[in-house]
Amino acid sequence: MEKKEQVFLYMKEEIERLASKEEEKILNEAKELEEEIYNQIKAEAKKDADVLLDKELAEISSNASVEASLSQEEKTKLLVTKRDEYVADIFNQAKEKLVAFVNSDEYHGYLVDHMKSIGTTYQMENSTLYLRQEDVKYQADLISAYGIDLDVKTSDQIKIGGFIIENKANNVVIDESLDFALENQKDWFYKTSGLMIK
Repeated sequence: MEKKEQVFLYMKEEIERLASKEEEKILNEAKELEEEIYNQIKAEAKKDADVLLDKELAEISSNASVEASLSQEEKTKLLVTKRDEYVADIFNQAKEKLVAFVNSDEYHGYLVDHMKSIGTTYQMENSTLYLRQEDVKYQADLISAYGIDLDVKTSDQIKIGGFIIENKANNVVIDESLDFALENQKDWFYKTSGLMIK
């Protein structure tokens, strides 16, 4: 009898070891995919910004005589307006790329892998999972990936994709929506793009 228990104990430990190893591999792959997508969007936004900036600088240079007659305040307003137009254009292009990603076959896997990662780090009982209406079809896979049951609701706040987990008891909101990620990139972009107006 004792030998049988030792065999079962060994089998249990081996299964747990293999499961832990596989979980670590999956989390690493999800993190790499997320980083790859982020770096791709970041590189494309920087490239687009550089092209637009070069074009704008050439245009400003050729119109220097016209601009000279404008007051400094008018120049600043014009530059701010143009900068905002370019930033809006760049972020619209980034948004289009995110929408294309959300409509691709890779999106479902990205959501599930991302949810596994969140479930490992921030698993909270009695939480609500917010999805956009189009992503409700993935709720069973996402709850399974999270590891414990979640109340699922749709959110008009999520326009592009991703998810939000809210735990009211702990006052915790984990916003993993692509909308939130894109919005957060605007500050980084203003600081690093060279389009700051002084």
